[in-house]
Amino acid sequence: QSKVYVPIFSENYADSKWCLRELAAIVERQGRNRGCIILPIFYMVDPRDVRHQSGPYRNAFRQHEQNVDEETIRIWKDALNKVGALKGWHVKSNDEYVLPYSCLSEYSFTKLLIGAIADLVTGVVWSHLSKNNNVLEIDKLIGIDDHVEAVKESMALDSPCMKIVGIYGMGGIGKTTIAKAVYNDVSAQFDRCSFVENVREMLEQKDGVITLQKHIVSNILMVNIAESIVNNSEGIRAIRDVSRFKFLVVLDDVDETFEFEKILGNMENFVSGSRFIFTSRNVKVLSMLADDIKLYRVQEMSHQHSLQLFCNYAFKKDIPPSNYETLSNDIVSVAAGLPLTLKVVGSLLFQEEEEIWRDKLKQLKEIPEQKVVDRLKISYDTLNEEAKRIFLDIACFFVGEDKEIASYMWSDLGFFPTTNINILNQRSMIGIVVAGSRKKLIFQMHDQLRDMGREIVRQENIRHPWKTSRIWSKEKALNVLLNKKGTNQVEGIRMNLNMEELGTISKECFMNLSELRYLDINVSVLIDDFGDYIPNLRWLRLRNGPSDNFNVENLVILEVSSFSFNACTQMASKLKVLKLSGYWLNEFPQFPHSGSLEILELVDSFRHPLIRKDLDIGNLRNLKELRLGECGVREIAGGRIGMMPWENLKVLYLDDCEVREITGGTLGTMPLENMKAMHLLPSSLTSLFVIKCPKLEWLPNLDNLVNLTGLHIHGCPVLKEILGLQGLKSLETLSLSGLEAVRSVDGLDSLYSLKSIQINACSALERLASTASLSQRLFISIRNCPCLTEILGLGGLQPWETVHLHDVLRLRRLHGFETVPPLIMLGGVVIRNCPLLTSLAQEDRPLQQNG
Repeated sequence: QSKVYVPIFSENYADSKWCLRELAAIVERQGRNRGCIILPIFYMVDPRDVRHQSGPYRNAFRQHEQNVDEETIRIWKDALNKVGALKGWHVKSNDEYVLPYSCLSEYSFTKLLIGAIADLVTGVVWSHLSKNNNVLEIDKLIGIDDHVEAVKESMALDSPCMKIVGIYGMGGIGKTTIAKAVYNDVSAQFDRCSFVENVREMLEQKDGVITLQKHIVSNILMVNIAESIVNNSEGIRAIRDVSRFKFLVVLDDVDETFEFEKILGNMENFVSGSRFIFTSRNVKVLSMLADDIKLYRVQEMSHQHSLQLFCNYAFKKDIPPSNYETLSNDIVSVAAGLPLTLKVVGSLLFQEEEEIWRDKLKQLKEIPEQKVVDRLKISYDTLNEEAKRIFLDIACFFVGEDKEIASYMWSDLGFFPTTNINILNQRSMIGIVVAGSRKKLIFQMHDQLRDMGREIVRQENIRHPWKTSRIWSKEKALNVLLNKKGTNQVEGIRMNLNMEELGTISKECFMNLSELRYLDINVSVLIDDFGDYIPNLRWLRLRNGPSDNFNVENLVILEVSSFSFNACTQMASKLKVLKLSGYWLNEFPQFPHSGSLEILELVDSFRHPLIRKDLDIGNLRNLKELRLGECGVREIAGGRIGMMPWENLKVLYLDDCEVREITGGTLGTMPLENMKAMHLLPSSLTSLFVIKCPKLEWLPNLDNLVNLTGLHIHGCPVLKEILGLQGLKSLETLSLSGLEAVRSVDGLDSLYSLKSIQINACSALERLASTASLSQRLFISIRNCPCLTEILGLGGLQPWETVHLHDVLRLRRLHGFETVPPLIMLGGVVIRNCPLLTSLAQEDRPLQQNG
C-alpha cells in the first residue's frame, strides 16, 4: 500500500539478494500503479555503478550468477538500471555532503549539511504524499502507457519554457482518461496542480467563466476562494497573482466557447516551466489557443487492446472463453477501437446468452461507424422504462448531484432507484463517486453518454422543445414560462439565469405543466401560490427571489435559498428533504405532521431580530440528518430523552450556531460546534466532531462508543479531560487540537484499531499514554505541546510507521524505543525543536534531531 519508496543504495547493497528482490518488487509495483514514486538515496556509492552494475556491483553479480537463474539476474539488473536513472540524492564520502542527483542531467553541486539530509528527504516525501492524496481516479484503458509517454514528450518537461499541449480525438476515445493518467504521472514535478473536467459544460452554465476561474485558483492555492472572485476581471487578476508558482493546469473538454486570454489572462504572465494541457474533440479549437501549441491525436485502439478491454467488461477477465472468441472479435471489430463503446457494449453483454450476443452484433453492424451515439444507444434501448427515465434525468439535470437526494424523488414516483441506479452503474452508463467531507455519493457520466441522453430528449420533438420531457436550456425554459407554452409532456425544467435576465413569474406561467415533477428556478419575483398548476411537483429548487405562501401537495424535496421566505404553510405531508438558506426567514416552517422529513438543513437563516430562538422537531421521528449553520437557533426542542427517541438520526452538524445544549439521541455521525455540554452519547455513533466549542467544559464518558471510528476534538480551550478512550475498540483516527486544559490522554493501549494520532496545540498536555501494544500501521504526530514531558511505550512501532515530534519543548524521554528497529531511526522519526530530548529511555541511545 506504499505510495513512496526510498531505497538506500550503499556499496554492498547488491550483495543482498533480499534487497535486490525488494527492489525488483518495488519497480514491478510502480509499473502497475503509476501513482507510486521511487526516490533513491545513493549512500557513498556512485549512481553510475548502480545503474550499470559496475564497480562493487559488478563483483556482487559475479557471485549471484553462480547460484541464481538468468531470468532473476535480468530482473534485478533491469530494476537497478531503472532506479539508477531516477532523480534522487547522492551522499558523498564521510557522510559530509549530499547533492541532488540525476544521471539524466548534470550534477548540481549544492552542498547541504548532514543534519539537513533527513529534512530534505522527508520534505520531498511528504510533498509527494500530499500530491498523491489528490491522485485522480481513472478508468482502465488498455495500452494507455504509450499515450502517456507521447503526451509527456510533447510537454518537454525538461524545458524551462512554458508549454501548451492539446489532446484531441473523437468523443469516447479516451482523451480524459489519458489526460488524467498524464496528470497523475507528472504532477509531482510541479509546485501546484489543477485538473478541471467538463469545461464545455461548465461554461454553458450561469457565470461559467467565473466558476472555472474559481476552480483553478482554489486548486492552486489549496484553499476555497469562492467568495473572492465575483467577476471575470477579478478571476484573471487572481490567476495572475498565483502565476508565481510552477503549475500544471489540465482543462478537459474545451470547445469554441473557451478563450484562453478571457479566462486565464496573458500567456506571458505564467512562470517558466508551467504546463497547460487541453482536451477537445475539435482540433481547430486547440489550434486557435496558441501558435506554438503541441497537438497529440488519440488514435483508435488496436484490435488486441480493444479485445482485452471489451473482455474486462464482458467476462471480467482479459481473454474471451473459447466458445465466445469469434463473437467477441466480431463485436470488437465493429466497435472501431472506441473505449467507451467497448465498455458500454461489454457491460451490456455480461452474463448474457449467446443468442443475445448475436442479436446485438447484428444491431451494431447496421449502424454506420461514424454514428457512435447510435451504438451507445443500443444499451439504453434495453433498459426498462424506469431506468430510462432515471438515466435521462441524470443526463439532463443531475450530473454532479447527490444520489441520495435525487433518489427520494424517484422512489416517490415508483422508479425503484436502488435497483435501476445499480443497473445503470453496472452497464457503465453512469458512475458514482464519493465526494466532499460529508462523503456523499455523486453521479458522474461520460460527456458522450450525457450528450446521447440529451439528444434522445431533443428528438422527442425537435420543432417544439416545449413538448419535450426535459428542458435544461435557460433560453428554452424562459420561453416556455414567460410565453406560457407549457405542456403536460414536460417533466423537468432547470432555469439558471443571470440577474439581468430575471423576471417576474406568476402562477399563470405554469399553466398546462401538470406533469412537471422537477423545477430548478431562480427568479427576482415569484408571486402567487402556483401549487395548483403543478400538482405533481416532487422537487423544487427556488433561488434569488421572494415568495409568498405556497402549497405543493406532493412535494418531496424543497430547497429554498437567498431570499425572503415568509412562510411555508401546509407543508407537504410527503416532504423528505427541506433545505432553507438565505438572509431573512421570518418564521420557522411548519413541519409536516406526518413526521416524514428525513433531512433538514437550515443555513444562514432565521436572523430576524424578533424570531423565537427554539426549533421544535419533536414530531420528526424519521429525521436522519440535521444541519444547522450560522443561524439563531438556541435550543433544539422536542428531542430530549423521554420525549423522542431519535432512533433514526445519523448526522447532526452544528456550525457557528447559538445552540447551548443537546441531550439524548441515537446518532451516527455527530459534528458538534459551539456547544457547552453533552450528555449520554449513543453507542451507534461512528464519527464525533467537537469543533470550536469555547464553553465546552466536559464530555460524557466515551467508553460506550464501541462503533466510533473517528474522534476529532478541536478548539475547546476549557475542556478538562477526555474519559473512556479505552472503550473505543473501533477507533481508527484520534485528532486533538486547541485543548488548553487537558493534561493527559490515557487508554491508548487498548485501541487496537488505531491508525492515526494527531495532537496539536494542547498547551497543558503533560503525558501521552502507551501505544506499545498496538500492532496496526500507525502515524503519530505531536506538535506545539510545550508541557509534554514524556511519551510512554512507543516500542510497538514497526519499520513502516512514522512518528513526528515538533516543538515539544519540555519532552525529555521517549519510553520503549529500545525495541524499535534501526530503520525507524533512519527515516520514521522526525524530531524538530525538542531541546531537552537528548536520549532514549531505558537505554542511553544518543538522539540526533533533524533541525
